[in-house]
Amino acid sequence: MVCLSAKFKIMLSQNQYLQVALGTSRRRSFTYLPPVTIPQYQALIPGIRLQVPLGNRQVVGILLKVSNHCDIVATKLKAATALIDLQPVLPEGLFQLGLWACRYYQYPVGDGLLHMLPTKLRQAQRNQPVSSHWQRLDDSIALTAAAILQRSPKQAAIWHQLKELPVIFNQQQLKRVGLTPGALKGLLQKGLLKTLLQPTTAPEPKLAQDALVLNPEQTRALQCISPMSQHFRCTLLQGVTGSGKTEIYLQAITQCLSQGRRALILVPEIGLTPQTLQQLQARFDNTIICLHSGLTDKQRLDGWQQANLGFADIVVGTRSAIFTPIPQLGLIVVDEEHDLAYKQQDGLRYHARDLAVKRAYDEAIPIILGSATPALESLANVERGRFQHAVLPKRAGPAQQQRYQIIDVCNEVLSGGLSTELLLHIEQHLRANQQVLLFLNRRGFAPSLQCHNCGLTITCPQCDASLTLHQEPARLHCHHCDHKQAVICQCPYCHNQNLQAIGVGTERCEAQLNKQFPTVPVLRIDSDSTRGKHKLPQLLAEILTGQPCILLGTQMLTKGHHFPSVTLVGLLDLDASLFSTDFRGPERLAQQVVQAAGRAGRANQPGLALLQTRQGEHPYIQILTQRGYAEFACYELQRRRQAQLPPYTHMAIFRAEAKLAQSAEQCLTHLQKALDDLPEAGEQLRAIGPIPASMLRRNGRYRYQLLLQHPQRQALQTICSKLCLLAEQKQLHKVRWSLDIDPQEIM
Repeated sequence: MVCLSAKFKIMLSQNQYLQVALGTSRRRSFTYLPPVTIPQYQALIPGIRLQVPLGNRQVVGILLKVSNHCDIVATKLKAATALIDLQPVLPEGLFQLGLWACRYYQYPVGDGLLHMLPTKLRQAQRNQPVSSHWQRLDDSIALTAAAILQRSPKQAAIWHQLKELPVIFNQQQLKRVGLTPGALKGLLQKGLLKTLLQPTTAPEPKLAQDALVLNPEQTRALQCISPMSQHFRCTLLQGVTGSGKTEIYLQAITQCLSQGRRALILVPEIGLTPQTLQQLQARFDNTIICLHSGLTDKQRLDGWQQANLGFADIVVGTRSAIFTPIPQLGLIVVDEEHDLAYKQQDGLRYHARDLAVKRAYDEAIPIILGSATPALESLANVERGRFQHAVLPKRAGPAQQQRYQIIDVCNEVLSGGLSTELLLHIEQHLRANQQVLLFLNRRGFAPSLQCHNCGLTITCPQCDASLTLHQEPARLHCHHCDHKQAVICQCPYCHNQNLQAIGVGTERCEAQLNKQFPTVPVLRIDSDSTRGKHKLPQLLAEILTGQPCILLGTQMLTKGHHFPSVTLVGLLDLDASLFSTDFRGPERLAQQVVQAAGRAGRANQPGLALLQTRQGEHPYIQILTQRGYAEFACYELQRRRQAQLPPYTHMAIFRAEAKLAQSAEQCLTHLQKALDDLPEAGEQLRAIGPIPASMLRRNGRYRYQLLLQHPQRQALQTICSKLCLLAEQKQLHKVRWSLDIDPQEIM
């Protein structure tokens, strides 16, 4: 913190007031006087952090503006305690993006701006980066170095290892040759290395391998993206699985770097970052930084600071990486842009894809939204002429599009969720030394445990949901509130001991596969089996050896992975998604089917996707398997247009939860009644609710929601803003309420 000595304690003029954003639930700023410890000439720039008193606590706030007028008597105001920064912690562009996001998503500005910072910067820690970049002196001094290191064989060996790295290298590259920063101490002292505090040159592509030759469709797509231009252009890159979208990303990044600019790549989940990082490192010798929630707070702060200083030519990360400061940003790539993981489901409920488009627009740079199964919102934006559309209709190279085949399992007794026909296909592909992938989006051994005598299902004490039976380790586990308990041996109602596992999860399917194919490895990949820092990379590495095996997993296995030896994909349980209460259910189902099936036949061998279903004649299944995702999207967009659902209307959901159901319902009833007094809430507004959430009780709290729809976005924003102020004024102490703008799930 900046606390100046007593001789500089000169008060600013009395008409200076600081508007400060604090991390509270209040949708307003707080007014403070300037710190008494700063000189009059000290400039207070919006975006700097201050330490201010709040009640009996000292908290971190962000300065929004300095004004000369205040409605509060100055004697009633407190002075800020101290400055934490002299310069804004966020660059101007990101600061304005944060303010826009807080306005659009109707979220408290202080909480929203602090959300953009690494955890350690949300505290009072100084933003002083520790450099992790070094420059090796030019090879022309090799003879000098040999003479200097003649009596230091260990340092000579280290110097030799460093020659495998670029002249400027970072800590990640140092780790790749088996060295730590401490090993450089001697070379630094001898002047053979120097520490860099800022980049010495502009970004440029440093290729570790040559680019692949693009086919005509890829060439046209790259030209459409126009990565060499320095103006905003949003391109939806829609390519079937295996069509070579990644190669287009890599060549677009190369062109961006050749312009002296940097690139940001977003992926939906942490599980995709190792593969993406590996692809980038194989192509580029440039400095690449990876940012996601799996890193420690210190690692995330270090990566964020290095990106802010301009040391990172390429930044890869999950949704929060959209808030990373990157000077001379020239390109944004959003891979798997349709993925629900890009939508933050609590706190600042932003959509990283939409913020990426906004950031690209503000910075006047191109952005690529890539997917084999684009979100219907993105396709609607193509329809309206807002996005460019580049299509890759076939797979790259010799690979052919996989075939679909429906397996009707009506009246069939399944073994661990597997039909006889599917088992025969699995055996056939394993005998051909190929790999098989099975998709079952339900972890655990069985979704529920039920008494065979009285029919009672064992439920969670905190939620309106059954407890999932797990065997590794044995437990009953609620996947909604994380409640865990031992497996019971008798029914708590009738005391009968005949309890049965109902349904199939990945553990149960794995047990059946091990029994059916005892000599073949079964690799289960879900959030239970991949706990631990290195577990998922180890499993993925085993798959990429190409040895025959069965891959069994949830949706984390089907997103963006390239498994060249997989020739058969089985989708085990799709019917539940066909009858979802959420209007987006069919879209999610189609994306899951196409993404999972797309893992098959990505190399020279043809691929086959088998769909186990009791609804084989359903229109969605027929359209997907016979005409593809593009036809499904047209069909579903027409249905949405007729029903006046997003993306042809705009939606917001107020949610309330409380320990008493009546309290949550009354909160939303009060807001619903207030709509009658709002001039913006005319006949075009459609209000549904308050209604119970699909799971009424979760984690011991009852949940209700009020859904608002309006054909005009600005009118809906105005209505929501007024309702938020009303909810704050009512001071609902025992009710947690929130607002979700553009919700992706109706829960």
